[in-house]
Amino acid sequence: MLVCLPKTNRSVHTEEYRPLTLLNADYKMLSRIIVNRLRPWMNDDLHPSQHCGIRDNNILGAISALRETIANAELTNELTCLLSLDFKGAFDKIAHSYLFAILASHGFSTCFQQRLQRMYGNATSSVQVNGHISSPLPIKCSVRQGCPLSMLLFTICLDPLLRMLDDKLNAIKTRGRKKRTAVIAYADDVTIIL
Repeated sequence: MLVCLPKTNRSVHTEEYRPLTLLNADYKMLSRIIVNRLRPWMNDDLHPSQHCGIRDNNILGAISALRETIANAELTNELTCLLSLDFKGAFDKIAHSYLFAILASHGFSTCFQQRLQRMYGNATSSVQVNGHISSPLPIKCSVRQGCPLSMLLFTICLDPLLRMLDDKLNAIKTRGRKKRTAVIAYADDVTIIL
């Protein structure tokens, strides 16, 4: 169920409502089990510039890497451009067909993909606005924000972009770091360094 809460007393337009997804307990427990099984894999297979969902990487690491890059640019007087991207509604725009293609390209087993397809494949949601509930609507894209599994699935889907950016850009080397830094990401917040 998707409940749309008004942001103001006189909400009229869709952007004036805050969508809140309500998931049942069985779904959340299954999602949490899958998350616990995915976490060890995330460290080995995702691009190291992704600071979300990876053990020992967090938002503070992303901020620290960004500050280091800026400090190095100031110290060396090197021209540097930082391009910060925040994908609006990113979780809602992940097509399920893309999600499953990415999982296959990462080598996830057919059995694992089929489990996720059962969770996402025939998903429907009703929308509640001002006390009125719609008929069930099929969900063909999105990873459910608020679901324990969503953040990890989103980072897997973003991984090809991070790898492509890292390969194509001339990145800056920072003092004390052996690896170059071309992109720094935390979920859907991506900073590109030129």
